[in-house]
Amino acid sequence: MNRRYLPRRARCGECGTTHILLPAVSAARRADHAEVIADAVELSAVEGLGFRKIAVKLDRPESTVRGWLRDFRTNAPAIAAAFAARVHRATAESLGFWPAPAITEKTNAWAMLMAHAQVLSHQYRWVAQPVVTVPWQYAALFAHGPWFFSRAGWPEQVQHQPALPRQGYTGEGGVHVSFPHSSGGTVPYFPHRKELFR
Repeated sequence: MNRRYLPRRARCGECGTTHILLPAVSAARRADHAEVIADAVELSAVEGLGFRKIAVKLDRPESTVRGWLRDFRTNAPAIAAAFAARVHRATAESLGFWPAPAITEKTNAWAMLMAHAQVLSHQYRWVAQPVVTVPWQYAALFAHGPWFFSRAGWPEQVQHQPALPRQGYTGEGGVHVSFPHSSGGTVPYFPHRKELFR
């Protein structure tokens, strides 16, 4: 899509702020249409092309394409997890749509997006017969919103560390970490001995 599009603006009646109105198939804060960004992601994830070759093929600046691919690669684990949950919840026959594991995270994420689009096509086949095809980028935008292709649209990685720092000290016997005990006191833990002392 090499045609120009000028989005409309509207003023909010409550706060008086001007907002840009994007069609549902557009990506927020991106100058290019979602189809162009999706083509770049596919060329990278499926065909393994680098950003320079993709930029030439799509007639876009290298820095722009590099940014798209970097954002998708950064968001790939969150994308795969979110859309795996959607595929799993969507239908009892979800195993039939489940993709095979891939080598890279970005390819896994792209495959899960394709599975999500196939599930949607399968679910709505009775409404619009005989065949319904949902492009993966539209399925992703409708499911996640206009921030799908943006780094800001995905939360930070899941925190696997304790929420609060553990209290303790480093001494001769190793790291002393205190755990609450039912007696009201604490139980020290010495990792190098792999045992608890009361």
